[in-house]
Amino acid sequence: NPEKSSFQISFKYRPFNPEGSWSVEHPWLQRVYMAYSQTTFYDLKEASTPFEDTSYKPEIFFITSNLDARPDWMQGLFVQTGWQHESNGRGGEMSRSTNFLYARPMAIFYNEASRLGLMLGGRAWLYVNNSRDHNPDLHRYRGYFELEAKVGKADFIVAGACMRWASRGASVQIDATYPLHRLVSGNLDLYFQVQYVNALAENLLDYRSRTEALRLGLALVR
Repeated sequence: NPEKSSFQISFKYRPFNPEGSWSVEHPWLQRVYMAYSQTTFYDLKEASTPFEDTSYKPEIFFITSNLDARPDWMQGLFVQTGWQHESNGRGGEMSRSTNFLYARPMAIFYNEASRLGLMLGGRAWLYVNNSRDHNPDLHRYRGYFELEAKVGKADFIVAGACMRWASRGASVQIDATYPLHRLVSGNLDLYFQVQYVNALAENLLDYRSRTEALRLGLALVR
């Protein structure tokens, strides 16, 4: 769907030096990260004003080390907790903003013989200082929790799904990526990506609308 295209850039940074005196004295500081994501939604069919909305999402979070409480048949168990701000950087009636406090448990399963991996997780959140003037009922479209799953091989296809529920309806996003270096003799470090989305509140500006789109593109990481 060219008229429902999107572009996203994300990064994370560990602010505390793991070899510094603070981290040595307080090892939990090594698990603190700062992150930023920016997602732009645009219409490739429009020649002059293709950009429709952008979401800016700075974040700070803590992720545990691999928890010892996991059962023997589970290779990894982590819990991520954090705070995230989201806004579209606009003013007036087009302004949208909210904040989230969230918790995200993740379970990892891996078979060495087949090299097949599986991640199962979920995320629950609370809205903090959600804009009462411009998006007071965002929770009716975004809800309070989501479930996610990802399965595949590191050097082959990896597919994932994320499902969210809210009082106004359910939302789903499905992604599949394939390493392009397998097609060009190891010379291209990119991934071909297929994405299907059928979701409410994909962007903040039109959060009461449902987006349904099939997208093809490239990914730097997965």
